[in-house]
Amino acid sequence: MSVEYMATKFQYTAVIRTNKVDDILLRVVAALREQSVPPEEILFVDSSGSEDVHASLSKIGRAVKYQGPLNFSRAVNLGVSEVGTGLTLMISSHTVPSTPRLIEDGWDEAQKVGARIIYWSPPSPDAPNPRRIDIVDRYSYNGRNGLSNSFGMFETAEAVAFPFREDVFASEDQEWAKRYLERHPDAKIVGVISPDILYLNPGYGDSAAGIAKYVQAEVAHLLFTARRSAIAPQIAGRIARSMLALSRGRISRARAHVEIVARYLWLSWKGSSA
Repeated sequence: MSVEYMATKFQYTAVIRTNKVDDILLRVVAALREQSVPPEEILFVDSSGSEDVHASLSKIGRAVKYQGPLNFSRAVNLGVSEVGTGLTLMISSHTVPSTPRLIEDGWDEAQKVGARIIYWSPPSPDAPNPRRIDIVDRYSYNGRNGLSNSFGMFETAEAVAFPFREDVFASEDQEWAKRYLERHPDAKIVGVISPDILYLNPGYGDSAAGIAKYVQAEVAHLLFTARRSAIAPQIAGRIARSMLALSRGRISRARAHVEIVARYLWLSWKGSSA
């Protein structure tokens, strides 16, 4: 890859959807500005409906107002429509790239295989290799490893031409990646798995809000991104996991697994009979 290509093409805008200014958001912004290749601009999609919040966001970046009930795909599409660089970095208001070369190193890995999409993700707690590079294509895509709007980069023009689907109520990033790989059969996606990525969402985990988000994402995965051949085994696995969680006294987790299966079956039936 030529130096000229690197100099002209690796320019990006960071897009963050938020409804408040707090210490975590300020930490995200500081970490982005400390990157070896920082964003040309930090753009906030402001869903707060508050003039005070909008004014505060405008002091630390450029803010655009999101109107109406929150739809994550619509918020992403609004942000992308305002981007003036060739690349867009979607990043959560709770995701901190804690080392300064994280984005540049991810870009370098993508150039090695000609990938135009990169995502960064912390490893799962039981990951045998917590620091690795995943190369994903249409054969290895599994509905979960295509893109992450919590921390992902893609070509702006691609997302303008093929917006995120507003009817996809969760996992809209993975659904978009699935369609991308269908449009570009030879394309690759690079995943950077690293403990240097900090996800600091206080509503994540076993809280009521965290479990609700988990259920929503898993139902969307089954409906929109999972391979058809994997759906039946995943449903069986959910039932087994609900029984295991129940035996361990994790009532909320057991209920969540049952709810995922029930909602998926209901929405599938509703869609097929419409």
